[in-house]
Amino acid sequence: MPSLEARLARNEALFRSINERIRELAERFERLADESVAFVCECADQTCVERISLTPAQYDDIRAAPLDFVVVPGHEATRLVERVVAQGEGFVVVRKVGQAADVARRLAE
Repeated sequence: MPSLEARLARNEALFRSINERIRELAERFERLADESVAFVCECADQTCVERISLTPAQYDDIRAAPLDFVVVPGHEATRLVERVVAQGEGFVVVRKVGQAADVARRLAE
């Protein structure tokens, strides 16, 4: 059975894959880089349905680091699998640590 950290990291990777699809659709429909798009919170809670308003360029900047995920403020799992590395209006960027970082790296390949 996978560890709690591994399960949480997989949940977050699932939300990231949804956001990557949202990003692709925004590009396909010619959304400008400075127009906001509703991305999903990439937190560890598999039932989370919260949205984060970011431009595609902002999301690309966060996504460029494979261990970084964007979450709604208050959805950080800092005691378990991540630490806060940045904050913006309506969002927090967290970086995976420990076993969760290992899982995120593998899933990003």
